[in-house]
Formats: sequence, structure tokens, C-alpha cells
Amino acid sequence: MKVHCYLINLDRSTDRLADFDQQARAAGIQYTRIAAVDGTTIDSATRTRLFAKRSGHLPLGPREMGCFLSHRAAWQQVVDDTANWAFIAEDDIRFANAARFFTHTDWLPAQADMVKAETCRQKIRMSRKPAARPHGHALRRLLSYHGGTAGYFISKQGAEILLRETADKCDAADHILFNPQFGVTQHLQIWQLDPAICVQHRFFQGAEPPESTLDADRAESLREQKIMLPGKPGGLAKIWREISRPFIRAGAALTTDTTKVPYAGDP
Repeated sequence: MKVHCYLINLDRSTDRLADFDQQARAAGIQYTRIAAVDGTTIDSATRTRLFAKRSGHLPLGPREMGCFLSHRAAWQQVVDDTANWAFIAEDDIRFANAARFFTHTDWLPAQADMVKAETCRQKIRMSRKPAARPHGHALRRLLSYHGGTAGYFISKQGAEILLRETADKCDAADHILFNPQFGVTQHLQIWQLDPAICVQHRFFQGAEPPESTLDADRAESLREQKIMLPGKPGGLAKIWREISRPFIRAGAALTTDTTKVPYAGDP
């Protein structure tokens, strides 16, 4: 069975839709467009309700709210569909070597809830030994935060878990999905394709990055909210951290890699 794609796209971003459509046609990717929630049009009462659901770890502005709600809408589509797997994409995605991963679902691990298909070119921790090598790419367990929600495979079970675990949350979508500090990833088995088959346009080498719809929103929200990020541990927690750190590092070194996931489209 082919993997169907759900594309999150703002009504006003017709240029991005056209660009994605061209890529999808070239790769033979079948997709359904999901009208993204435009955070700038969310009424004040809804903003207040969503703001009350934030974790406090990060600033939360209206565009970030819209992005989060858009991904929840995509998860609901996956749950409502008959297929066991789907792919969720944002409209600033750039594909490379992706076509074969959409032709069937046999390569997807039965125990997985999600497979992150993109890279943000940041150092992350993954399992050292790959569980499989589909189409020449390593498939490893993702063991740390890896930013970005440009493209990921998700199972029906994974979408159900996310809808349940985020019913009372509202935060940056990539932190909800991939940051253990937000308490959602612990309920999921998340894997990483290495090298990645997609990347956000701003990380695409040689491309002129489009204006981000979230960066200015985050900066403004941070100034307005003046949120303090969680501090370092103190007291007994700090002592235990210092004692256990070398043993944790030694064990992790045997089983994990800390590296930047390359993009399949890099020269």
C-alpha cells in the first residue's frame, strides 16, 4: 500500500502549494491538502484558552498556536483514514531520494509510532546500531530532541496517542513531538531516517530561504511573556546528576551516536 501524504498549507501560501505540488508529482507522492489554521485570525477568547494550556518552557504566540492546531488536524485525518500509516508535511519542505519511501509501507517498523524523515542539521542522539536499512538509509531510534516538523511518517496508533496526550496542551509542534521535556515523546516509539529524505527550505543548501512565519512570532512572544526557561537542578538532584553523569555517558557511548543527520540531497 502506498503512503498517503497530508500537506499543511495556509490558504494565502499559494506559491508554497505550487512548489510542493511540483515536487510531489515528480516523486509520485499522492497528497491531500489540509488548510492550515491561520494563527493571526484566532479570536482573543480562543487565544486565551490555548495560552492557558502552554507548558511555560517556550514562548507561545498566535502563529505557533495555529501551527500546533494544524498538526492536530492532520493527526485526526490519519486516525479517520483506513490506512495504518501516513506522511505529514509542511509546505516549506524539500524532498530528496524520497519516492521509494512512499511506494509501500513494508519498510516501516511494526513497533514504531513515528519515523522522522527530516533533518534540521543539529546534533542529536540516535541508537548506534540501525534496526534496518530501507532503500540504503539507516533506520535508528531517536533518543533526543530533534527540531522541525517539515516531514514525518506517522502510524494510526501514533496519531491516536498524540491526540490523546495533547488534548490539554498547546506548544510549539516540534517540541510537543520530539522534545522529551514536554512529556509526550515518552508515550511514543520514534525513529529517524539517516540520511534524511527531506529538509525545511531554510536548511536547503543553495536555496534562498523564504520568510519564516514563526520566527518573528516567537521573538515577539518571548518579549511579551518573558518566560523563564527551566533552571538547572539544585540540592540532592544536582549531587546525583554529577555522580551519575560519567556512568550515564559511558553507557550511552556504547549504544548511541551523537551526530548531525545528513540530508540525502546534499552534494
